[in-house]
Amino acid sequence: MTILSSLILLVLLASGAAQGEASAACELSMEIRAELAKVTEVKADSSDFDEHVAPLLALRQRYPDDLLVHELYQDAVQRFGIEGHLRKLTEEYQVLSMQHAGELMYGYLYARSLIGRNTPSAIRQINELLAEHPDFAPGHGSLAEIYASDAFEDHEKERAERERFLRLCPGSVLQQRPGELPDPSPLVDQAERLLAGKDNPDRIAAMAAQGIRDDEWRLQRIRPFDWYSVGYKVQSQRELQAKYWKLWSIEVRCARRSGRPARAEGLLAMMDQRVGPLERHSDPVYWDALAILVQLYEEGNQKDLAARKLDSMQQFLAQHPDPQRTGQLEELRKQIR
Repeated sequence: MTILSSLILLVLLASGAAQGEASAACELSMEIRAELAKVTEVKADSSDFDEHVAPLLALRQRYPDDLLVHELYQDAVQRFGIEGHLRKLTEEYQVLSMQHAGELMYGYLYARSLIGRNTPSAIRQINELLAEHPDFAPGHGSLAEIYASDAFEDHEKERAERERFLRLCPGSVLQQRPGELPDPSPLVDQAERLLAGKDNPDRIAAMAAQGIRDDEWRLQRIRPFDWYSVGYKVQSQRELQAKYWKLWSIEVRCARRSGRPARAEGLLAMMDQRVGPLERHSDPVYWDALAILVQLYEEGNQKDLAARKLDSMQQFLAQHPDPQRTGQLEELRKQIR
């Protein structure tokens, strides 16, 4: 099942469970449910925005007055969009709220579009709407989801909003915010291990490149959102940066193995240019990048260049003493003697 299928299934379960006097804000019509069931059949790559969002955009255009369809469209954009898509979503619903000034649905949808991007503002605006419309179930549902998140956790408020929501929409289901992050891709590490064998070098390089694309998409699920702390975002960025250095080293080795020395030299020159700026920030990736260059130069029998990188490592170590790195440096020196 694709991520989009899971997202739609949650809405189908939620609306299908609502009973009794459920309003249109709780339950999708059978007609729309049938169309959504068709959308779940879409097979698309997890990072393909248009493939996932286009069917929901078309559905929203056919049912512009259905609040739940708007919610599902918003959720898909937040799940699959990058910074530009997310900004455009908020701008779009801000315009709609102005065009429909005073209408509860559009005021709520604008506030909802801020969830995850400017969540404190979303909380404030939804609470203002609920002060005037205390029986507006979607507002209580969104607040319950926010207060259940790690970033905005408030057990007392979450319980109160959940109870209000379920009283208005009995049997409905709330989603988890934020949605589950994909795990970091294992493909770069797998490609690195394959280098020890006799696998096709082009296949190995392509595997590593796919791993980087997967992790770039994962970072887009982290960086624009206030669900995640600044520290977590910085750490995720550094982990991706370290993987890029692994990718480039794999590409150099694959180019050499496939008899393309000019490409290998070009990649090495690019890596040499990029290692310098890391030092200015005392970046932890800097040390590992130098070690990678030492090994690549040694493998290419470029011992003078390897020695220069060892000297850079020695200078860095003098400024940032570390017994473990001292041992690593000595091992690298032995390799190029």
